[in-house]
Amino acid sequence: MDTNRLLTASHQLKKKYTRLPLDEPNPAFKNETGIWTPILTIRVGSNHKQTPRFPAIVDSGSPCCLFKADIADYLGISLTNGIEAKIGGISQGMSEPVYFHRIKIYIEIDWVIDVTAGFIKKLSVAGILGRNGFFDNFVVNFDHSSLPPVLEITKASKIQ
Repeated sequence: MDTNRLLTASHQLKKKYTRLPLDEPNPAFKNETGIWTPILTIRVGSNHKQTPRFPAIVDSGSPCCLFKADIADYLGISLTNGIEAKIGGISQGMSEPVYFHRIKIYIEIDWVIDVTAGFIKKLSVAGILGRNGFFDNFVVNFDHSSLPPVLEITKASKIQ
C-alpha cells in the first residue's frame, strides 16, 4: 500500500508530496537538504501499448504535459512526426524542440485522460503534468500548510 496516499475515491485523491534530495543546498536556504515535490505515479499509452508506471511532477507552471523523448520511443511513436514547437524555461534564451502527439495518461490507479502532450529530449525528469492536459481535467489543490505538504486532486465535471 502506498503510504503517501491519504485518501482515494473514484473522484478524489489526496497524496503527500515526495521529498527529493538536493545535490547541494541553495545558498539562500542552507538548512534545506531536500525539496518537497508533488508527484503522481502514472503510465503513458499510445496505440494499445503502455509504459510501466513512473513518477511525474504536477507543475502548475508548465503550460502542457511533457515527457522525455525516450517514452515516445518506447511507445513506438515517431517523435518528429508530431507537431513541432519550441519550449523554454524561466531563463530567457534557452529553448528546445518539442514534438506533440495524442496520448493517454493513466493517473495513479483510477483515471485515464486523453491529451496532446509534448515529448522533448532534454527534460530533467521523466514527466511533467501541466496546465493543458492535466489541470483542465482536474481541480488541483496544493496544501503547504502541513508537513509534508499534500496534493489533492478531484476529477473535474466538465459541462459543455
